[in-house]
Amino acid sequence: MRRILLPLRVAVATVAAVAAVLAAPGLAAAHVSSLTHSQVDVDGATVRYAIKIAPADLAEGLGLPADTRPSPAQLEAGAPEAIAYVTARIDVEDATGPCPAEGGALRLADDGLVEVTWTARCAAPVTVLAIDYALFFDLDPAHEAVVRAVAPGWPPLRTILRGDASRLEWDLSEPPPSGVWAFVRSGIDHILFGFDHVAFVLTLMLALVITRDPRHGWTLRSLGKTFAAMATIVTSFTIAHSITLIAASLGWVAVPARLVESVIALSIAYTAIENIVRPDVRWRFVLTFVFGLLHGLGFARMLEVLLPPDDVVVPLLAFNVGVELGQLVVVAVALPLCWLLGRALGGVRYRRVALPVMSGVLALGGLAWLAERLLDVTILGV
Repeated sequence: MRRILLPLRVAVATVAAVAAVLAAPGLAAAHVSSLTHSQVDVDGATVRYAIKIAPADLAEGLGLPADTRPSPAQLEAGAPEAIAYVTARIDVEDATGPCPAEGGALRLADDGLVEVTWTARCAAPVTVLAIDYALFFDLDPAHEAVVRAVAPGWPPLRTILRGDASRLEWDLSEPPPSGVWAFVRSGIDHILFGFDHVAFVLTLMLALVITRDPRHGWTLRSLGKTFAAMATIVTSFTIAHSITLIAASLGWVAVPARLVESVIALSIAYTAIENIVRPDVRWRFVLTFVFGLLHGLGFARMLEVLLPPDDVVVPLLAFNVGVELGQLVVVAVALPLCWLLGRALGGVRYRRVALPVMSGVLALGGLAWLAERLLDVTILGV
């Protein structure tokens, strides 16, 4: 029982300590790729388009240095340029051809985002709605565009456009195409390119390759037993982060973002150091569960900006499926490589050399992320 309680006490103590530090204002959170929200309304031959954009994302369109946050005065003065910049990169089409943009307005919304609106006029009532979206992909390849389209007689279409899937088509004689895959794909991308989450999964698997034999010391596990051990850890992590992902996305729980992101960084450093000091912790899945709860809140923070205002269950579950698929990809690729390294070195040398070196690198990465998020500095920049 004491072996179970120890990791829990450590986790609670570290969370409490970090929370005290994070109470100070102005602390950095993890980097989030650019994101826009589009509302598209079809009415006969008219398509009304409204898009919300973070002010900093319009810096280049206003001729300002990258990462500048334009002031309200700059946005007002540069409204014609910003509108032209946006409408030139979002093409609305019907089956008969392009629907030219008319008019255009820019305003600063109550939520601090910039809303750009315009009307696209088609030659005839729209029968097939098509949107070619090319906004910001040249500046941020990881940019995502959340689109909600409404046509008379049908439920709304909800999807996410990205650089390699930037065109939307909807035959208005049929129900809207499913956007489920778009949310699954987003979940996959957010874990594969969420390097801190990948680093945590890697720290969990590094020590599973070997086991301590009472007579022969450190020996290599069979590949089957290695995967079985990883399955226990992954299951614990999955259950934990699924609980908090769902709870936070449905608004049942809220934790400050800077606390979540900093403890995620701390979880990497702690687990990596544990690999070096004591890789044969018997009840590691308990600590994995505790940290998994925090990682789930991190996933929820990424998802909350993607979810529609209603009917969130399907997108939420689809995103979570994507997270699990991405996690399985990481395990399927990295775990055999670790096992092959252990086989080449032998259990003793893997424990004395490879495990400390690899875990040390991950520990330094976790500490660097922690410093970035606490001190608002750039060290790794990812």
